[in-house]
Amino acid sequence: MFRKVLLSLSVAACVSGTAIAQLQPCWSDEHHNHLLKVHPQLAEYEQQFEEQVAAKLAAKLTEAGDANDTVYYDVPLVVHVVHDYGVENLSDDDIYEAAKNWALAFVKKNADTATVLPAFVPYIGNARIRLHLATIDPNGNPTKGVVRHNSYLTFAAADEAKYQSWPNNKYINIWFINSFGSSGAAAYAYYPSSGAFMPYYDGVISLASYLNTSKTIPHELGHVLNLQHVWGNNNNAGVACGNDGVDDTPPTKGHTPGCVSSALFDTECAVGYSKTYISMSGLADSVVDYPDTTNAQNIMDYTYCSNMFTKGQCARMRKALTSATAGRNNLITTANLAQTGALAEMPDLPPVADFFVNKAVAVGIVTDLKTKFLTFNNDASFSFKNASWNDTISSIHWEFSNGASLPTSASKGIVNNQFSVPGWVTVSLTATSNAGSDVMIDPQAVYAADTTPVGGVGYSQSFASAGDIYNWPMMNYYHNQFRWQHFTGAGKDDNSCIRYRSFDTSDKIYGTASGDYDDIFTPAFNLEGVSGDLYLNFFSAGMVTSLSSSALRDSLEVDVTTSGGVRWVKLGGYRGTELANNGSKSSEFIPGASSSWAARAISVPAAYRTRQTFFRLRYRPGDNGNNLYVDNLALSSLPADIQDISKSNDQFVLYPNPAANGSTLAFRAGNDGNVKISIRDVSGRIVFEQSENYVQNSIYSTLISREKTPVAGMYIVTVTTGGANITGKLLVY
Repeated sequence: MFRKVLLSLSVAACVSGTAIAQLQPCWSDEHHNHLLKVHPQLAEYEQQFEEQVAAKLAAKLTEAGDANDTVYYDVPLVVHVVHDYGVENLSDDDIYEAAKNWALAFVKKNADTATVLPAFVPYIGNARIRLHLATIDPNGNPTKGVVRHNSYLTFAAADEAKYQSWPNNKYINIWFINSFGSSGAAAYAYYPSSGAFMPYYDGVISLASYLNTSKTIPHELGHVLNLQHVWGNNNNAGVACGNDGVDDTPPTKGHTPGCVSSALFDTECAVGYSKTYISMSGLADSVVDYPDTTNAQNIMDYTYCSNMFTKGQCARMRKALTSATAGRNNLITTANLAQTGALAEMPDLPPVADFFVNKAVAVGIVTDLKTKFLTFNNDASFSFKNASWNDTISSIHWEFSNGASLPTSASKGIVNNQFSVPGWVTVSLTATSNAGSDVMIDPQAVYAADTTPVGGVGYSQSFASAGDIYNWPMMNYYHNQFRWQHFTGAGKDDNSCIRYRSFDTSDKIYGTASGDYDDIFTPAFNLEGVSGDLYLNFFSAGMVTSLSSSALRDSLEVDVTTSGGVRWVKLGGYRGTELANNGSKSSEFIPGASSSWAARAISVPAAYRTRQTFFRLRYRPGDNGNNLYVDNLALSSLPADIQDISKSNDQFVLYPNPAANGSTLAFRAGNDGNVKISIRDVSGRIVFEQSENYVQNSIYSTLISREKTPVAGMYIVTVTTGGANITGKLLVY
């Protein structure tokens, strides 16, 4: 008697994810269809893979599970921890323990197979696939199979969070992150066909909280090895009967999380399920009557009783590992196992020294996130936390510059420190284990700001040279290309300014700007006793690469502190087309004309006028941003656009315009000081007129109240000064 199991192939893949563990249904159909529309050549990869695996199965399988196939396949893994030093920064020991647990189901050694329902005990499969954390990295260096990447992309993660993937034909990459944003996913992975098409995204990405939860990672590795969900490729478990193309997993709707009787004894789609197998001569050879109960305990279902792969699934995974698609067959070669050290003992390696800066430690104040800026001799303390990894740490040695209150420390945990010398603080951390030591030195770990004011009202900074802003610290928190920098290729009135580099020069494969932020801080200003209007003024010139509403996500926020950086308060900000005042451009933007610059004015309330007032410009880049340039930052009793009148003898400014509740008219008095202001409605009737004598060549402002322009519409404003008439329009609504 000859039996062959015909296992149809999955053609599902998705740009954002193929499998989600027990939280929600998978994204396969929606994103796979989208991916095929954008990249129709993917269908060719899928067809090639289908033909390869179908041929292997038809030629080699004699019955489900292929009992004669007893060769073990060894597969190298690498775990990437993408973190921002939160709970997602999994410990080495937890990862090592989890990796041991992942491996059990692929060699039928998971103890919970003892609880499999009797009907499915004969179908429990042994994939004979052994998983190993690699001990040699792609550069030939020793490793324990775990690497770490500090990134904001750990939050609201997607494919772009898959930092620095190792070659997918040599290792299976597994990434752990904090969250998937609004998707509600637990994890997802790619089938081999999509892995071949997008090798840099191939592998598994999962919530760190699902490191060792209900076989989430074995579930995802099943997808990497070409297994579908037991109900097939639709995204809706529990909706419609379907099958995964594997004969010994009966048709099912699939189940939402919950190891309950209704799932375990579900027969809705499986009653009377059997398969007729055809002999080599093309005649019916045998009939197998499979269980009438669905295999809810299957690892590829969504229940929390994920206890088994079937023999048919194991055969399918093994054939994926012998296919050239996505280089899966190279994973198991003798040469690759030697190159990746998959079969070697885990080496005893020195630790990797690492630390980060927490919120400041201050009494009774909610401090700013990631406080890396405080005034020197501040009552609050910078908080440094040891995050060294890669071995069991036996000792830690800290060294701090800038007159630290604790110049050295042996703390393995947190060190709270203050500094008596202003400037950038150098922090050195030495981590030691039985295998050796490693040193991390950060010459710009935090900034202790000088409290000596550089000026007050009337202060102006044109950023003429880098030396002019030596005390304007720029924080690039994630050490990437999106950052503040001094720029000497453009300016409002000269050829220098500061800019935020938001133009993306990468291909976005391994990163996205969304979620990043960077700061630049001013020196201290003495604003004590300043009355009346006060503005923080500057000029900016910005662009984006696309004007679509989803692309206008860059933003600039202006904050103030009077506590030396312990706590910041938002004063104002700009985003969208207001920030991108020059529209869009696909190439990198550099302003070339004075008209490229827009005047910005942020009002400074009286509560923030102290002897030590600092300002912060916080930029949040978006995926379609271009560059933003900032120049001529000043403190003045007049807004920036009015200040700009001082450079011209023939203009006045109305702001706001259009206006609903009055508008301010700012103007320059001429050489004789005589100024006449007249306002006419559209019929030419004078609604307001005033003549005054002012100090010659000085700038003044006056309020045009709504009482002077009571009817909504357009008004003509004329200012007569120095013997010349200047006319403009005022829109009232």
